[in-house]
Amino acid sequence: MKYAAAASSGATASHDGPAAFDPSDWAWEFLRRNPDYRADWQASVPRRLSHVTLKDGTRLLRLRRRYPRAERWGLYAFADPSVPARRAPAFWHLDALQRFVRLRAELPAEPTKHPKSTTLLALSDFRVDRVAAIGVDNVPLVLMKGPGSHVPVEICGLAALSLPFAPVFEIGGLADLNAQTELLKRLHRFAEAPNPGSRSTFAIDERLHHALIALDESIAGKTYRQIAITIYGEKRVAEEWQGPSQFLKDRTRRLVAKGTELMKGGYRELLL
Repeated sequence: MKYAAAASSGATASHDGPAAFDPSDWAWEFLRRNPDYRADWQASVPRRLSHVTLKDGTRLLRLRRRYPRAERWGLYAFADPSVPARRAPAFWHLDALQRFVRLRAELPAEPTKHPKSTTLLALSDFRVDRVAAIGVDNVPLVLMKGPGSHVPVEICGLAALSLPFAPVFEIGGLADLNAQTELLKRLHRFAEAPNPGSRSTFAIDERLHHALIALDESIAGKTYRQIAITIYGEKRVAEEWQGPSQFLKDRTRRLVAKGTELMKGGYRELLL
């Protein structure tokens, strides 16, 4: 199976390249390389479920039934493992995401109920990629996907995702307060208007990127030295490979081990 150039050591920052990846994107990149996942996808019926793109850009998957086999991998439904992150969405299940914002949407049906001071929100106010799944419980889960971070939002009481609403955020208890506060801060950043004079300078998560390259090279049967050359370049490997510290050798082995671990199930830790 050939993988997209997203794992290439020469990949550059782009809207759908590694520099734009949030943790859920990295999780998908490792999962889609898992041979057991690919076998389950091959055996699934249907292999693909159609999703729609709403006018505000949100990509929506509506499910009429559950797919337990896909849920075991942390997904609402199977996604095609040949398609890289950001090109087509992987709809992560609420149970896999674990930390999420609970939101109750109050619709402005009665003017007296929502005074002028009440701020109404719409999904389009969040200036990041958005993928949403509506399961058999009819409760939308929206994954806000910013560069380097994401926020899952469960929205109760919203009949249509395109409607504006007054948000009421719910906290599960004092033990949940710190986690919710961090997620809400992140969500607020997603809704802030960008500075017109600023440029996006987010960086690739180097360790995950190198682990993914190491995994691909290992799957292709490359030696540790060949893997190191792909990641660090031939000049550096020639200078350091036989050095007394064995640093480059050990680091390459650890990257292969980490990539394999993430592929075999560790990807779930990236969704926390």
